[in-house]
Amino acid sequence: MPVLAGAAALVLVAQAVVLALWPDAHLLLIDLQVYRAGGEHVSAGQPLYEGGVLLDLPFVYPPFAAVLFAPLALLPLGLLKVLWTAAGVVLLAHVVRRCVPRAGLPAAVLLAVVATALDPVRTTLYLGQINIVLLALVVGDLLGRPGSRWRGVGVGLAAAVKLTPLVFVGYLLVTRRWRAAATAVATFVAAGALGFLAAPADSVAFWFEGTFASADRISDVAGPSNHSLNGMLGRMGVEGPLPWLAGAAVLGAVTVVLAVRAHRAGQEVLAVTLCGLASAALSPFAWSHHYVWVVPLAVLLGARAVAGERWAAAGLLGVLVGTAAVVTRLPGPAVGPVPATGLISLRPDAYLLLSVAVLAVTAVHLRAGDPTRGRAGVS
Repeated sequence: MPVLAGAAALVLVAQAVVLALWPDAHLLLIDLQVYRAGGEHVSAGQPLYEGGVLLDLPFVYPPFAAVLFAPLALLPLGLLKVLWTAAGVVLLAHVVRRCVPRAGLPAAVLLAVVATALDPVRTTLYLGQINIVLLALVVGDLLGRPGSRWRGVGVGLAAAVKLTPLVFVGYLLVTRRWRAAATAVATFVAAGALGFLAAPADSVAFWFEGTFASADRISDVAGPSNHSLNGMLGRMGVEGPLPWLAGAAVLGAVTVVLAVRAHRAGQEVLAVTLCGLASAALSPFAWSHHYVWVVPLAVLLGARAVAGERWAAAGLLGVLVGTAAVVTRLPGPAVGPVPATGLISLRPDAYLLLSVAVLAVTAVHLRAGDPTRGRAGVS
């Protein structure tokens, strides 16, 4: 615990230094402002997808998400930013507790603070993104009480806000948890229906006129901001949807096979984490902050390292090297108000390659056999 407390203190000092040098780094929360503006648009009956909802920034989520965001406009923006950031840290602690149930609350909070030093988490907090909320919904759902009749609700809600968590419906199906899969689909459909009731024209535009499939609504798919398989292929000059779909099918199949094997071995955290990483790697467009699934990965490896498994300690070191939010470029015209950090700012395919490496190590690990059992994947 003293080592963990010291690490958390160092992270807080580092965050304070960044904020002191570049105040806009965590005070802007521009994506949170877009969510708030989307909620205002749907409340006022204004179109969501005709131009930007905040300056020239578009709203890219389903109409149901805008319905959820509508109450955000009731709070002063300054207070909303504080509460949103605090909620992110609290939800990170919740994720830690779900991944390692034996971790006490103080340890979970300290680990949550340390996790803010990882680039996907740091970027999520600086932008006011919703990724941590979705992570907590899925983790709380799938790693919650076994046999809960509510299992699937969290997955369905997360998918109704951002489509990528639909991969977990597939995971529930291949592991033959039919009721949970049906619950997730029913929740997703019900949320979509609520979106239709609140914003029928926007719902038609999103679901039936191709808005949901427009991966380049914000940035060029082949640009350095897209950290998915689709983005890597685009940067390699491989054009068209067929190569991406073929590659995604192969990578997705490998993920499913390994996730099922991990599930059957009692390593549910590992199985869910593999699917979470795949939800970003296989999507048409993935920002770096979509890879917040490195948090349960790091927690799982850390728990095994503490238990004395050297391979896990080496794996944790690799994850930290790949995702630590070390400032690599200072704010400026080419970077913006938020400093560029981590390996991802130097090599756009870093997180995709990390995900593939995790799959490879998992394949070797499961094939070798692991006596470890239990929902948390630790002895």
